[in-house]
Amino acid sequence: MPEIKKASCLFCSFQCGYAVEVDAGVPVRIDFDAESPNNLGALCTRGHYNLELLIHPRRNLAATVNRRRVPWMSGVTKVAGLLSEIKESAGGDALGVIVGTELSNEDFAAATSFARDVLGTKNIAVAYDGNDYPLLMGGGVGDASPSDLDEADCFVMVGDVFWGHPCIAKRIIESRYKSRTNRIYTLNPYRSNTDWFADRHVVVRPGAEPVVLAGLLTAMNVQGAPKVDLSTAAAAGGLEAGELQAIANGLKEHSKVVVLTSSRLGDSASAYLTGQLSNLLAQKCKGHYAPLFRGGNAVGAFKAVGSSKTAPELLADVSAGKIKGLLVFGPDILQLYPGAVSADALEDLKLLAASALFENDTTKHSDVGLPQAVWTEASGSYSGSMGIETSMEPVTAPQGDALPVKAMLESIAAEMNATLGGGAGAAEHPKLTIDAAAELSRLAGEPSGDGVVLVEGIHPLHRWDGTITGRMSFPKIINPYCDVWIGEEAAGSLGVEGGASVALATERGETSIIATVTDRMPGGLVAFPSYVPDVRGLLKWTLNPATKWFDVAASGAKVTPGT
Repeated sequence: MPEIKKASCLFCSFQCGYAVEVDAGVPVRIDFDAESPNNLGALCTRGHYNLELLIHPRRNLAATVNRRRVPWMSGVTKVAGLLSEIKESAGGDALGVIVGTELSNEDFAAATSFARDVLGTKNIAVAYDGNDYPLLMGGGVGDASPSDLDEADCFVMVGDVFWGHPCIAKRIIESRYKSRTNRIYTLNPYRSNTDWFADRHVVVRPGAEPVVLAGLLTAMNVQGAPKVDLSTAAAAGGLEAGELQAIANGLKEHSKVVVLTSSRLGDSASAYLTGQLSNLLAQKCKGHYAPLFRGGNAVGAFKAVGSSKTAPELLADVSAGKIKGLLVFGPDILQLYPGAVSADALEDLKLLAASALFENDTTKHSDVGLPQAVWTEASGSYSGSMGIETSMEPVTAPQGDALPVKAMLESIAAEMNATLGGGAGAAEHPKLTIDAAAELSRLAGEPSGDGVVLVEGIHPLHRWDGTITGRMSFPKIINPYCDVWIGEEAAGSLGVEGGASVALATERGETSIIATVTDRMPGGLVAFPSYVPDVRGLLKWTLNPATKWFDVAASGAKVTPGT
C-alpha cells in the first residue's frame, strides 16, 4: 500500500513543504502539501526535482580512493589516516573544512565540533552561493514570518524575488489585491516577472540598490541612516528626485510594510549595504524584513558555523599552500567559485576528501570521495528564511553507501580515536568594517568602459550554480538552449538577432550562447545564466578584504554576433 510522507525543499531558503508517495520503499510521485504553513501547497518547478534527486541514476553511491571504488570503511580509514599525519606534522591550522548550505543543522554542529575538537582548527567555512553571506552580515536573518505576507499592505522587493523564490509570489500578489491602496515597489535592474506586478518598478543600476535605499531613508529623514544626495540616489534608479521623494512619502502611508531582498551575484559591499539598509527601512516603516537566500539552509549555517575564516579566505589559503588537507561536504567549489582556486591547487593538497550527491569537478580531483545522502534520506532540522524551522524524517533510506555528513564525521573521528564534542552554541561572526559613505559614493557612479554590462539573470528552472539542477531531466527538455537576454536597442546596435548564437566574452575567456532579444532589458544591460558552467567561468571572483567575501564581476564584457 503506498504511503504518503512529508518533506521540505532546500532549493532555496523558503523551504517549501511537499508530499511524497512512497511505494515499497521507492518514491514514485511528488504531490502538493496544502498543510505546509509557508507555501500553502504551492510548489515550483525546482521543488519537483526532489523526486528525481532521490532516484537519479548518476548519484554518488560508493566511496572512492584515487577515483576507484572501495568499501566505505576503506575511504574513511584513508581520510582519518591522512588527517592524522597532516595534523601531527603541520598542526591543525594546516587543515580545513568547507560545508555547503543544504546540510542539516545537526550536520553543521558535527562539522563545527569535528574541526574544533578533532582537527584542532578554526578553519571551517560555509560555501554560501551568491551574496548570501554579506547579505546576512548586513541585515541578519530578518524578523518577518510567512503570515506577515498575508497581513501586509505594502511590499518593497529588492531583486527578482518571484523567480528566485516562486512559491512566495502567490501570497504577496493576493495581499496586494486585497485593497486598491495596497502597493508593491520593486528595485531591479531589468523587468523581471516580479516587476510585472509592481505598482512602481525602480530600474536601478546593477549594484546601486543600496544607493536607492539610502535615498529613501534620506527622504524619510531616518536618524542613523547614511545620508546621500537625493538627486544622486534617484539617478541610480533612473528617477527624478521628486519621484523618489514621492515613493518615500507613499511608504509612510502604510502601516504593515514588508521589505524583501533576494540574493544575487555581484558586488559584496552592495549586498552588505542592501541587507543593512533594507532592514533599517523595514524598521522605519514599523514593518518587517524578509531576506531570502539561495542556500536552502543558509540561515542554519549562519547560526551554527562562525566566520572567523570565510570560504574565500580558506580557498586563498589553499592557493597559498597553507592548507595541506581539505574536507569538502556538499558544494562543487570549482564550479561554485570558478577561478577562486585552481584544480592544480587542489591536486597539490596532501588530502582532498570531497563528499557530494553527484560526481563533479571537485570530486574528480579528490583523493577520497564519500557518497552523501540527500536531505530527504536522513533525519534533520533546518532553519529557513522568515523564521521557518523545519524538521524532516527520512522519506526513504539512503541509497548505496551514502550517509549524512554527521554520520561520516562520527566515523572519521572514531578512526582517529576521537569523538565529537557538544555543540559550540551560537556562531560568532566578527563585525565587518564597511565605510558606508565611501561605498555608496562608489556604487552611485556610472559604469566605466566600453562594452555591455552583465547582470545575473535569475531562472526558475535552475538552482543558482546549476550543480544539481543542471543534472535534472526537466530543464534539459524545457530549456535545452541556455540564453542571454539583450535589450532591443542594444541588440540593434550590436547587430544581434533574437534566437541567433552570439559570442559572450570577458577578460577571462569567451563562450557561444543563444541570444534572446527582449524589451525587458534596458540600455546595454545583458542578463547572463549563472547556472551554466562556461558562462559562470567568465566571471572574476575576487576576495574583498572588507566584506571577507567575493566581488563577482565581468571585466571587459562584450557581445558579438556569432559566425
